[in-house]
Amino acid sequence: MQGVRGSNPLGSTTSFFSVQLSTHPSPGHITRGELTTEPQDHSQSPSRRLLVVKLGSSSVTKSEGPDTSILADALDQAVEAMRRGWRVVLVSSGAQSVGRAVLAGFGVPSPSEKLAAAFGQPILMDFYQGEAEQRGTKVCQVLVGDSDLRSQKRMTSIAEVLREALDAGIIPIVNGNDPADDTKTNNDLVAAGIALMIQASHLLLLTDVRGVYAGDDITGTPLADLAVDEVHLIKSRSSGSGQGTGGIRSKLRAAEITSRNGIETTIASSREQKAILAVTSGEPVGTVLRAARVVAGTGARKWVAGGAIAQGTLVINSEAERSISAGSSLFASGIKGVKGQFSPGDIVELISPQKKLLGRGRVRLSSELLTLIRALRIDEIAAVLLEILAPRSTSVEAASPRLAVALESLRGKGADARRRLLVEAIGLFPEDTAAAVAGDPERKTGAELLGHFTDLVAGLRVIHNDYLVEFAPDEAPIDAPSR
Repeated sequence: MQGVRGSNPLGSTTSFFSVQLSTHPSPGHITRGELTTEPQDHSQSPSRRLLVVKLGSSSVTKSEGPDTSILADALDQAVEAMRRGWRVVLVSSGAQSVGRAVLAGFGVPSPSEKLAAAFGQPILMDFYQGEAEQRGTKVCQVLVGDSDLRSQKRMTSIAEVLREALDAGIIPIVNGNDPADDTKTNNDLVAAGIALMIQASHLLLLTDVRGVYAGDDITGTPLADLAVDEVHLIKSRSSGSGQGTGGIRSKLRAAEITSRNGIETTIASSREQKAILAVTSGEPVGTVLRAARVVAGTGARKWVAGGAIAQGTLVINSEAERSISAGSSLFASGIKGVKGQFSPGDIVELISPQKKLLGRGRVRLSSELLTLIRALRIDEIAAVLLEILAPRSTSVEAASPRLAVALESLRGKGADARRRLLVEAIGLFPEDTAAAVAGDPERKTGAELLGHFTDLVAGLRVIHNDYLVEFAPDEAPIDAPSR
């Protein structure tokens, strides 16, 4: 295979992978030419026999760098699965570990994560391309960044490219665009989002343990099956290598989302013998979350249900849970906790205090504002908004300890935070903001102004029910697509 080409300014043209593969041959190698790359007609059943495989950093990395035997074996199995009539997308981590290992050999021992990823990406793809050529097939690279994961339009475009590649017999290799992102991309959730957007039938999350365990002891036998309604009861163990960003909890959340959207999901070890082919053949491997009832709705609701990466979490009380089950929107009074940092328009997850996933929705308020007003009464929320719009413009005193805490927190914020909250509050009620900021001759007293904003707040939905998807309790898994 070909390695890093051309003169390297760091002083070496030796391929890291060519050295590693000489001592780590790919297990179960499939001879070249076994796979035809002729386009196949999948029009009758676009979501059947389509597998997304996620290879995590912890499962493909050794202390000295990437485990090329694992990467090559995964490609072997993908090629064989395609020969058997499946289409396969590989979501492959490893660019950073490759970059760090190679740069260390060139005398750069501590590169940033962004540099390591930028340096490692072309080397990783060079490896995949060389291995694919030996097997008579082709691969292509698709990078998914944080801005893509927030945009339904961009993810739809990415899904179209993936489908086109698959129809042409090309294996897409997907990875996070770490050099361009401010935060490290969670590839478990990338894989889940892609699986939904391309209507996959199966998702396989490969990690460094054999599956999901009922407790902290991972020396025994993992659970063979896990009901989607019991995911929140699992005591998770993080990835043991320290290389990954997600761990088992991240994989469980990704599996929970895809299962609830009709995709059978398996969590297994990357070192399990032929895990990819086991999934495509229906053989037992790892822990399986069966496909639950499919969330019905338009493309926008599908995006909310799982295509988008959630930017935060709202913990809601039992009354709010009953309300959204009855078709209501979510209001601030029903929110017990706010986790993560998100902006208006982002997708968030709704969970119970017991951490059970209840649904997802497009939020209208930022995490910063929601943290201030959560669990307050509507008149207290109005007082907070007035304090944002016109500080100390009313004589309203804190009528409850919760409001006192909210006002104290607001008044302690810096100028930049106050400016962000002001812009957001103006956007909520643009036609009524002038009354608070400049004064309104028809409402001269602070009490009257507070009353007016209390009326406005009564209709303020944190998540409108048109953009809220509830995950109903799963009564029975749907039948898995035939293999």
